[in-house]
Amino acid sequence: MELLEIIIIALLVITLAVVLTGHVLVVTKLVPVPNPTPQPAPQPAPQPAPQPSIGGCAGTRYGCCPYSQAPKLNEIGSNCIKQ
Repeated sequence: MELLEIIIIALLVITLAVVLTGHVLVVTKLVPVPNPTPQPAPQPAPQPAPQPSIGGCAGTRYGCCPYSQAPKLNEIGSNCIKQ
């Protein structure tokens, strides 16, 4: 055998030994697993009461739809439900 072949074989053996011992160390390490304490489910915050409309129908540009508090989008109230 030539010197180069011996060096290559030695490097392969060393690499194989490092890889195998590295895996063995990972497998044999005992890592403690924390036991989480159960936490109570968070309670949602109460929703605030809805705020009253400011200005009402008089505060809108075109007033409100007839028999409704919905504001008109234009003079003729094209968004209002016809009754």
